Amino acid sequence: MHPPLGDVKWLAVRNNPVIASWVKPLMERAVAEAHDVMPVLTDELYADYLKTGARLPFETVYFERRRRLARAALATLMGEESMHALLQASFLSKFTAIMDETAWCLPAHAGMDPSGKNPIYIDLFAAETANMVAELFVVFKSILPIELQHRMKTRLRTQFFENYLNTKEPFRWETTSTNWNAVCHQGVLGAALTCEGDHSMVARLLALAAVRLPSFFEGFGNDGSTSEGPVYWGYGFGWFAELNAQLEHRTGGQLSLFEGDAKIARIAKFGSAMSLSEGHSVNFADGSRRFRHNAFLLTLLGERLADTNLQLEGTSIYRYQALHGIDLDLQRADFFNLSRLALRAPGGAVVAVAREPERPDVYFPDYGALVTRGTDASGHLWEFAAKGGHNDEHHNHNDCGSFLLNLDGIPYCIEIGAPEYIKGYFHDARYTCLAARSLGHSVPLVNGCEQSSGRAFAAKVVNASVGGDRVEFTIELTKCYPLAARCKKLLRTFVFEKSIGCLTVTDLGEFEEDGEMESILICPDSVLCRDGVAVVTHPKAALCITPLAGTKLVGVETCEYRGHHGTGEKIHRVRLAPSEAKSSKRFIAYVIRVRP
Repeated sequence: MHPPLGDVKWLAVRNNPVIASWVKPLMERAVAEAHDVMPVLTDELYADYLKTGARLPFETVYFERRRRLARAALATLMGEESMHALLQASFLSKFTAIMDETAWCLPAHAGMDPSGKNPIYIDLFAAETANMVAELFVVFKSILPIELQHRMKTRLRTQFFENYLNTKEPFRWETTSTNWNAVCHQGVLGAALTCEGDHSMVARLLALAAVRLPSFFEGFGNDGSTSEGPVYWGYGFGWFAELNAQLEHRTGGQLSLFEGDAKIARIAKFGSAMSLSEGHSVNFADGSRRFRHNAFLLTLLGERLADTNLQLEGTSIYRYQALHGIDLDLQRADFFNLSRLALRAPGGAVVAVAREPERPDVYFPDYGALVTRGTDASGHLWEFAAKGGHNDEHHNHNDCGSFLLNLDGIPYCIEIGAPEYIKGYFHDARYTCLAARSLGHSVPLVNGCEQSSGRAFAAKVVNASVGGDRVEFTIELTKCYPLAARCKKLLRTFVFEKSIGCLTVTDLGEFEEDGEMESILICPDSVLCRDGVAVVTHPKAALCITPLAGTKLVGVETCEYRGHHGTGEKIHRVRLAPSEAKSSKRFIAYVIRVRP
């Protein structure tokens, strides 16, 4: 699928103004790094995770090595002829360094080996590396030493193709319904479809995958939704779409994972439906608040499924990147992503007129979530999303009934999303983490009890009315709380009135005996308390959280946590409660409006 070194297509790509904003700095960095030694993955770094539970020390170096290889590769493909010798030597040294790694699997996924190394286990990033190596082999075969070609082919066959076919116990990802299934299959099968010449081996790989890969789609509702959210949709389903492109290319279209599957087309729309303006997304569970989809993925999906809206989404992201560039230090600034971003970029004339498309309201009944948008009389764009769901979802947070609210592309009521990934977060300490526990979400606190984790702790959507000027969403949250909450019934209702710019939130609880209840709101910026009203401040506009009759503002707390990239972060937790004396029925209601 990728043209080889020296192909005129790379010259055309280099001259495309749509990618000039990031290709030029990439070239400059590749030249500056040409004589540098790759950052070293020491034995101490490999062993660090099992000792400390921290992932970032190892992974920071691991992904930087792959980014540097990508920069060297793309600079070699698109660089000036006068620089070819320097850049080719740089690429070969960096490619050899990746091949010299004992294990491509992350220590966090390698099991209990104290070395942190497991050459045999195929995880997400071993699979990604396998596919990358195969693609680089095809593109750079003309300059790869024979000995290096032999090492590459042998490693792919033994550690990936034969390993996948012959392992006594299937890898746990082979039948899971999460992104692991699709990403790991893409890595193994994609590598084989790209460079394996033994057709019988490729056929055996495809036959086994035909049995195991379909489990991936059990993680999607019939409405196309997934509780993994838009970020992991882009990873899991995105890599599945790339695998399909590789399969259709290798077989001349005779085999396809897309053809004749109506559910695929519904799933393909999910990422766009969960996108918000100004590069934000609906980030329930372990999602990223600030996130734009891969332009090359939306372009691929739009063309393959003849979906104009997806093509518009992709083109609008290409336009944003043409104007602002991309962050070459992101984890995903690797060869897989950057090469596809370059090769699928549309022409400058198309991008010049591209605009971010208008997105309609959407409700996903299988997910129990809605996303709705509207512009008020003052011209403010409101974007509101809320969910029911259950507390055993993919990348689960105990967050049934939570919501987020953006105004003019700025988050005011937020989801924290993914915190720093450490060992304990994927084991017994997950719900001690602010990001995953109920106290880190805009949900009720009932008789001092947070929601519990598990499939049985589930919400029920009572009413979902979207598409008009008045949106109503009512969720029963009774079963989301443990028995200690002594809750007989708990209803949460959202009423969003678009044209007047008003969101009303109501919580109604009934208890076995006199009980207490609070409503929590999570906000990112400074929150001021004035005359019983909480004001979420921002230079562009301020939102007032105003208690209605029978409700009082208890106060605002500042809470600190570790962000996904290991940075210190904080949120503000607004607390509201009934103003009346304790009783067996409790009522909390508040409105959110722009401050005049």
